Amino acid sequence: MEESYYERNKEARCAYQREYYKRNKRKINQKRLLDEASNPDKVKKRLEYNKEYYRKNRKKLLAERAKRYQEIKKEREEYKKIMQEGVTPQI
Repeated sequence: MEESYYERNKEARCAYQREYYKRNKRKINQKRLLDEASNPDKVKKRLEYNKEYYRKNRKKLLAERAKRYQEIKKEREEYKKIMQEGVTPQI
């Protein structure tokens, strides 16, 4: 079966969304804080949504966290090895 447009472009779309959030994080959080200050029920709804999302996706989230940890650990070990050899790393 042929992939849909969204399936074909998922990685590019996610990368764009991550970049957009990084650039606008402060503005997004300020808007959320103002919105929640005027409507306290939104805080409860957001927290409940976050809890439910974590419960539902716990295995996936923990696997991603473990993968990132292993990547960072590998990079640190490579850096230590380079430093022990006395070679200045090129960053």
